[in-house]
Amino acid sequence: MKSNRARSERKASNDRAATRGSQHSWAANVYAIVGPDGAGKTTIARAIMDRLARRGVKTWIAWMRSPRIVTLGVLGITRLSKLSRTVRMGDHDDVITDLSRHPFLLHLYSWSVTFDYFLGYLGKVTLPKWLLRRTVFCDRFAWDTLVDLGLISGVDEGFLQFPQGQILLDLARKHRASREELIRRKPILSLDPRLARRLRLYTWLADQFGFGQVDSGTTSESESASQVSEYLGIGPE
Repeated sequence: MKSNRARSERKASNDRAATRGSQHSWAANVYAIVGPDGAGKTTIARAIMDRLARRGVKTWIAWMRSPRIVTLGVLGITRLSKLSRTVRMGDHDDVITDLSRHPFLLHLYSWSVTFDYFLGYLGKVTLPKWLLRRTVFCDRFAWDTLVDLGLISGVDEGFLQFPQGQILLDLARKHRASREELIRRKPILSLDPRLARRLRLYTWLADQFGFGQVDSGTTSESESASQVSEYLGIGPE
């Protein structure tokens, strides 16, 4: 981990985890693993969930790409306008949208994504945590949404100055300051046509807001899982 702050936070988190373990109890928490598609977020989340399941901890995985209930309608408009195109990336398709020269559609799209994100957060994170008492692992988070919208707008980190960017940033920073932790992992997928800009924006966010980082390109899946688990304060298997 890069900063002294990150190391001290990790130590404090490990101490809290040790205390919880000695009491044979576990409070429901929310963890977020963020990073580009193909970085292995789902794989690492499932590996840590398996570890917790063996300890009797009930878990829930939430794929936090917005449910797109409203966004799909706006995407239909951008497709008809030929401002969105589908790109094949590995084993899945991704929609590349450029609204940098279309401010009205940009704000319409951004508000729809923001609305859908909060809708998804309520159903996928808040309810499982408080009603089901599950520890939730978020595969993607508000940080990822900010990266996506920064690329779509063409202004990258400048999107944080938009009202929608401020709303999502407030959510992300609120969780960063509380028990929730954030991990940025470097990608192993090189098919993203905007990869260089995407990585630069993730790096900027990591430096600005103190993300913990694991390089998934140079470590095995099990080693990456152990590093993330240690950073989150979950402890060894």
